[in-house]
Amino acid sequence: MRWSWIGRNKGPKTSTTWSDAELIIRLKQRDEGAFLDVYDLHRSSVFRFLMHMTGSIALAEELTQEVLVVILDSMTTGTIGQFDPQRGTMEGYLLGIARNLARAERRRSNRVVSLDSVVETPEWNQLLDDACRRIQTRDISMILEKRSELTELYRAIFDLPEHYREAVVLCSLQEKSYREVAGILECSEGTVASRMNRAKAILAAKLRRTGSTGLREIVAQGQGESDAGTAIEASGD
Repeated sequence: MRWSWIGRNKGPKTSTTWSDAELIIRLKQRDEGAFLDVYDLHRSSVFRFLMHMTGSIALAEELTQEVLVVILDSMTTGTIGQFDPQRGTMEGYLLGIARNLARAERRRSNRVVSLDSVVETPEWNQLLDDACRRIQTRDISMILEKRSELTELYRAIFDLPEHYREAVVLCSLQEKSYREVAGILECSEGTVASRMNRAKAILAAKLRRTGSTGLREIVAQGQGESDAGTAIEASGD
């Protein structure tokens, strides 16, 4: 492989925080440590995005590795220079790659995204547990109710058309600004806002039909906490 040199000379990890501009210089120099820093900094964000877009823990892990392979290949071929830290962030650049891979996978497999392949996995339960801890209650019935409502919300998100789901996942679940998301989705901020408003209305309607009236706070613009329960009202405004 063109990138088989990675891993040959691993040194001790440092706590240095590198800027995107510094990372891109190091990546251009084929600095293995720079790749490992990118991995440590952004793997979780890329994985979470792909999990929400594919509905599969296994596929999200596979595609996350593909994103990192793209970076490795870019380092060895010199195309990593296509990323401009003045126009966006390294995280946004990686999420853009992840988005393209997820779309290509869906076209290739014609796979219907379903929450069923994610529910009951350790990763999914951790997501729900983290959200439920924010309730700050020991009332088992209330915790179970919140878990049920969050599950219904995520089912509704997974059912959204792809372009709406991308906006919701990036703006709400991953707390990105409209500007950042516009760069990742290669569209205008106005388009992102329009997709979010439409997605809000769809989610609100779906939850009303399922009877999840207790979950009024649905989707945040990208500010504040990232769990689905900490958000603005989806009244369709």
